Amino acid sequence: MIDRYHRKIRKTQSKRDHPTLQYIPTHSNKCVISLGINNPQSPSGHPRIISQNFIKGIQRIKEGLIRTNFSGQFLHWCDDYPIGSPKHWEVPFAFKPYCFQEALNQNFQLILWLDSSIKIKQPIEPLFELIKKDGYLIFQEDHSVGEYCSDAALKTLSILREESFKIQSCWSCVLGLNLQTIIAREFLKIWKEKASDGVTFPGAKWGKVSEDKRVKGHRYDQTAASVIALQLNMNHWKNKTFFENFFENDRSYVRCLDE
Repeated sequence: MIDRYHRKIRKTQSKRDHPTLQYIPTHSNKCVISLGINNPQSPSGHPRIISQNFIKGIQRIKEGLIRTNFSGQFLHWCDDYPIGSPKHWEVPFAFKPYCFQEALNQNFQLILWLDSSIKIKQPIEPLFELIKKDGYLIFQEDHSVGEYCSDAALKTLSILREESFKIQSCWSCVLGLNLQTIIAREFLKIWKEKASDGVTFPGAKWGKVSEDKRVKGHRYDQTAASVIALQLNMNHWKNKTFFENFFENDRSYVRCLDE
């Protein structure tokens, strides 16, 4: 349990090598991870940034974990990206699998990603029980992969355009992995490879990324995660009603885009 009155932050020798780590009992192998780095510029094809304060979102997550007596640890990046990760404006959201990898490198195995826009409503311990039991926690989006997948990413993800409209998209603002399991490790390995290939993640969020007029844009990490998970038969996803029991995705709290 995080001590409400005697919280400490571990100061490492190199910010580049380690995220800020919230001290919680060291026997825990579970953690929440997030990244809250403001961007000097928008990624290519991404809506223009009007305002941003992702660090404020990190603070709200931390306060939510303390308020709900979370018994794991909280790793967050507010100054530098994880080792090897592209910057957000270079490859949008490529940092997510790299954050998972760094948490694994620090010997955490039950890992839950929260976007900095997430507000915690109630204790999330039951979600870690699901991650441990199922090997992952994935939430379902309302649209198909095909609506937000570039033509270029179809090739790297080994799917066809018509097929893409039959594939459900996940909602990657919250995603959990049990990296004690082979399937979750394989998912992370492939997701990280796709984040680094220069093709799968880049693409205009709301712009033209396909000759097919049904395609509205590209959703970077989310599109890739959806296809990879389903190719690995990680298909027991939770719906948004279940999501809303625990979280609110309050994007306006951390940023405003011209979209």
